[in-house]
Amino acid sequence: MTLEADLLDLIEHEIGGDPMNGQKWVRLSLERLSELLEGRGHSVDPKTVRRLLVKHGYSLKANRKRFTGPPHPDRDAQFRHIARYKELFLRAGWPVISVDAKKKELIGDFKNGGQKWCREAEEVNAYDFIDDALCRATPYGLYGVNHGRGYVYVGGVLPKNRSRWYESL
Repeated sequence: MTLEADLLDLIEHEIGGDPMNGQKWVRLSLERLSELLEGRGHSVDPKTVRRLLVKHGYSLKANRKRFTGPPHPDRDAQFRHIARYKELFLRAGWPVISVDAKKKELIGDFKNGGQKWCREAEEVNAYDFIDDALCRATPYGLYGVNHGRGYVYVGGVLPKNRSRWYESL
């Protein structure tokens, strides 16, 4: 078989997918595909495997959020209602706060996106398992509209195996 035929054969047997929409993806890395092709007698590097995948219509894709449904029919009315009460509270001198929470984050030696200038890279866990976390935190913020001041809090939940992690700090 030719290099391309062997690559397509490997891909056909190592494809994942979604049976609901027919979307398919290659489960193996370029390096692993290169190794498997070498096992079939082809001396090929991962860059060549990449070029061949592109030639056959494959490309790297990231997850993409999509619209989840029509907007609530009373959305504008909801915001007008909130704005009306906000104004009433401000005039009366009563507190008006804005609250926002973010997604839960694992706290510990985990990889985070981005880069920083330093002499050596920090070593972190290879996997983001909750059992390796010191805790799981939910950052949230409070903003006092009346006073123009805000606060950020990080509330955490301890994993089962870390119920006494704080004693070692």
